This record gives sequence, structure tokens and C-alpha cells, in this order.
Amino acid sequence: MSLRNKLITSIVAISSFLALLTLLIFALITYIHVNKRVEEVYSTVARAYTYILRTLAKDSTDVVFELKECKVKNASNYILLREEGLFVGRIRECVFYGTSFREVVDFTVNINNVDWILVYDREILERMNEEKPEFFDRFIKDRMVLEDKVIEGRYDPRIISQINSLAGYKLVNRFSTLLMDFPILVDSSVPVGRIIFIKDMSPVLRNALITPILLFGYTLILVITLSSTIFLLFDRIVKDISMLRDVAYKFKELDFSDIDKLSSALRKEKRRDELFYLKRAVLTMAQELEALITQLKSEKDKLEELAYTDPLTGLSNRRFFLEEMKRVLETARRYKEPLSILMLDVDNFKRINDEYGHDVGDMILKQLAEVIRRSIRSSDIAARFGGEEFIVALPKTDEKGALTVAERIRQEFKKSKVKVDGKDVGTTVSIGVATLDEGYDLDRLIKEADEALYEAKRTGKDKVVIRKEEGQGQG
Repeated sequence: MSLRNKLITSIVAISSFLALLTLLIFALITYIHVNKRVEEVYSTVARAYTYILRTLAKDSTDVVFELKECKVKNASNYILLREEGLFVGRIRECVFYGTSFREVVDFTVNINNVDWILVYDREILERMNEEKPEFFDRFIKDRMVLEDKVIEGRYDPRIISQINSLAGYKLVNRFSTLLMDFPILVDSSVPVGRIIFIKDMSPVLRNALITPILLFGYTLILVITLSSTIFLLFDRIVKDISMLRDVAYKFKELDFSDIDKLSSALRKEKRRDELFYLKRAVLTMAQELEALITQLKSEKDKLEELAYTDPLTGLSNRRFFLEEMKRVLETARRYKEPLSILMLDVDNFKRINDEYGHDVGDMILKQLAEVIRRSIRSSDIAARFGGEEFIVALPKTDEKGALTVAERIRQEFKKSKVKVDGKDVGTTVSIGVATLDEGYDLDRLIKEADEALYEAKRTGKDKVVIRKEEGQGQG
């Protein structure tokens, strides 16, 4: 065997061994590190959640309910389900003392920098309240109903799709998101649902992916070993390897300015030896990597847009609305400008879904979204707030102007129809109006609009009601 063949054989053997060893070490270290961090995060969240649950159950007296049908006379740690939501506390002589379950959620979220979602079992909710059919309808207000689940909190289809197979904790979305599942038992025994905390593990993955360091060490050893040997035999090979090394360092820093330089060198290359094919492989890798990075940046921008957009109607979603309203509210207060909010809810939406199916219901929601778009200014903010409920913020708009906009939307939507098997199907919308007043924060402003909407629903639907200070609605 010639010296050249021995050199090639040695290089191939060493490179293959180092590549396999690097891959195995990388995989093992990454697996150990990620699993350790996942267990630490889950343990921390579990401790915080358990601690605040017990603490609030023991000490809180924010709400007091007298239990008429008292199944449990005394209990030190008790979760109660009512139309308003979940409450945690204790029972003493059939009297419940406690606070909202959201206090537990907010504490755990703030302490651990996590997101959350409450998933209720629809079948259990309906079975628990068979004698109160109106309970379920009132309970799902401001919550999302999805097949056999009632969702509260962050809505992400990718996360919702993982719920059924979730037990304890699980990494999803290519190991970038950690889901932590904690069951919720009401009346001390009924599993009405579960709280799922969501942790972004991307920083952990980035720290765990020590590929650059391992590749640097691998490249350094390989370059030093091969360069020292090859330099003594082939000066051209040494120069080419040095060039490839410099180019590789730039590629490592995502600097692809040397692609043209390497491409030009390949065009001038007359020999079609192993170095030629190596340089061509590096060039191909760099070009593909550059294209992949560009694609990833584009997809990242699209995902950021989707995170703030309702996929059905194309309007902004609840998350975007609440974040944007902080800025709008601050501007209105600073410059003492009027600000109004419209809360809209499709009338008889459940009947449409039952009679024509959810596809027609979706068409109705899209139709309302389109009417809203046509009826508001570009500076206004419209969003789907949840289910068949929409919300519109009208900056620099007083009560009279808000009423005009609301009436325009109501009348336009009433005239709009969707075609179903050649038949026109339509419905109406009820609208609540609230205008910013001194002392109002965002929650209060939304609550005022929501109460006005409730008044419109209660008094006949298909109308606009303006929320008054004394709590009376007027349309």
C-alpha cells in the first residue's frame, strides 16, 4: 500500500472514530443535562404549587361561602367548584373559607416564570351539575370549549394536542417546551380537570447543545494532526486546509462572506482529488446552512405573527389585545383622551352550531370578524376574545362615537348572511359598550363592557347597551 493510500486510510479511520465518539459523547451529555434540568424544573414548580395551595387553604379568607348541600362538614385542604370558577380553602362546619384558585396559579407562574392552562373535563362538569343545566353555560363564559374539554388560560393548538397523552411531565415541540400536569380534585375526590404549567426550555436546550465546543475541539485536533502530517508532504494540501479552517471558523460565527471566495477557488481548481471534493462538500454545507438559517428566520417571524393572531378569524387574539391595550390605556391617560371598548357576542350561537354544525358556526364568526374590520378604523384594535365573543378598542372615541360604531356593526352583521345548502343563514349580535372613566384600570374597563353585554343579552339580544356608572345598562 502506498504512503498516499496509508495516509488516506489513516485519515478516514481517525475521522470516523472521532466523529462517532463526538456524537456519542454529545448525545449522552445532552440527554443527562436536559433530563436533570427537566426534573429540577418540575420539582421546583411542584414544590411552589403544593406550598401555595396548602398555605392559601390554611390562611385565606378572601371569600366565604355557606355550603347548602354540605357533603364534607370539615376539611383542611379543599377545592371548590362554582360557576365563577375554582376556589381553594378549607371547610369549617359547612362554611367554606378561602380564595380564588387563580391565586395559586399566579403565585406559581410568577415564582417559576412559567405559563399555564386549566383543562376541565366537560363530561364531569356536566355530570356534576345535571340538576343545574344553566351552570355549564355560565361556567364556560370567557373560557374556550374544545370538544370534550373546557380550556382556560393560554391556548396553543400544539400544546392542546399533547394533553391526552400527558402524565406528570413531558417535553414537546422538539423538546423546547416542558408541560407539567397537576390534577385538580374538587369535593376532595372528583377529578374535574387539571392545571398544566408550561415552561420554555429553549434556553436550557441552547446551553445543553455544546456542539460548537465539541466541534471546535474535534476540528482543532483533526486540523493540527492532519496539518502537521500533510504539511510535510504536500504544501498545497496544507494551504488548502488552512483556507478551509479559516472559512469554517467564519461559518461557525454565521459569517458566510467567504462562500464566493471558496466557490471561485473551486472553479479554478484543476485537480479532482480528495481535497477538491472536501472543499466542494464544505461549500455545499455552507450554502445549505445559509439557506436554512434564512428559512428559520422567516419561519420565526411567521410563528411570532401566529402567536398574536386568531387562526380562525384572522383578527388579533386575546393575548395580543391585552398586551396592546396596556399601551393604549397609558396613552389615553397621559393625554387625557377618551377611550371606549366594545364587547360583542354572537346571539344564539349554540343553536346555530347544534342545527347547522360547527363549520357553519365558524363561517358566522368569520362573517362577524369581516364586518368588524369594515366598520372600524385602522387605529382601532379588534380581537377574538374567546369562543363567539369579540372585543374592540376604540382609542380617541367617546361614548357617543362608540355607540355609533357599535350600531354600525350590529346593523351590518344583522344584514349579513352565509350560504348553507342554498339557504341564507344569519343571526344577530349583542354589544356592550364601556368608556374609560377616572380610576378605571384595564380589567375594570373590560368588566364594565362585559356587564353591559350581559345586560344586552338579558334584555332581548340584538342590541347595544352602554354601561353606566351606577351599574345600569342603557341602549
